[in-house]
Amino acid sequence: MSQALPDIQVPASKLSIAPSNVRKRTDPVADSELKASILARGIIQNLIGLPVARKKGEYQITAGGRRLTQLKALIDEGKLPADYPVTVKLLSNRNDAAEISLVENFNRLNMSPAEECRAFQTIMETEKKSPADVAIRFGLTERFVLGRLRLAGLADPVFDALADGTITLDVAKAYGSITDTARQAAVFEELADGYYATNCAEIRRRLISGFYRGNDPKALLVGRDAYLAAGGRIDGDLFSDNASENWIDSDIVETLAQERLEAAAAALRSPRALANCASSATAVSRTWKPSAWIQSRVNRRS
Repeated sequence: MSQALPDIQVPASKLSIAPSNVRKRTDPVADSELKASILARGIIQNLIGLPVARKKGEYQITAGGRRLTQLKALIDEGKLPADYPVTVKLLSNRNDAAEISLVENFNRLNMSPAEECRAFQTIMETEKKSPADVAIRFGLTERFVLGRLRLAGLADPVFDALADGTITLDVAKAYGSITDTARQAAVFEELADGYYATNCAEIRRRLISGFYRGNDPKALLVGRDAYLAAGGRIDGDLFSDNASENWIDSDIVETLAQERLEAAAAALRSPRALANCASSATAVSRTWKPSAWIQSRVNRRS
């Protein structure tokens, strides 16, 4: 392979993607994240390209096509100038183009979920950023960032298992459905090496034993606002929908539900309610007439 020439600065308008760029498939979510990163930090990793024959000052990019595509999308949106300068590493031999493109994509090692969690946590702590700030910078949803932060706060044995690949991201999310790290550690130890060690449904079931879910009939009877007003605590499950949030203080739920039922029963026993029932029954008896079928059966018997 020939030696690369020195890096040069080229206006984005003079760059295009070379046919030899090996990456042809893309992902909308990943593209959105990349675009947000370029807007916040610029293109961190230099593009690699070749001069275009008989077009002085123009270059084709053989490695970094996604970066160039998202950069031009920002230019089209008016967020960056058309002559935005891009650092390009030039190849001296176009026969190396496909090989360089393959090497760049093939040798890439993505961050693990555990590394992502710690990275978001570090940015927030060192730069005093909010989850919303981090989400905007990386083109993510705030819920995604909050989910990764929840995982960063897992009980040590659970997070260590995620970091070394002993458990999958889905299993880690199951443990992250509550914030109580002592309970996480206890269930993790209880299920370790057992049949249900990687069963997400069973992990969640054991974690929330004694809790009420937001869609439980008693929770719906009590009402979220009344529960919170009574001092009830809610542990939201960031990896499911809102109905799956955990109502931790089951004693408050049961007390409020009992009060609601007793109030409803008392209302039914009140003189006014009984009078209304009697009045309704009388009105029905005065206006009710048997159907033709019933009348025919009565007449037949008589």
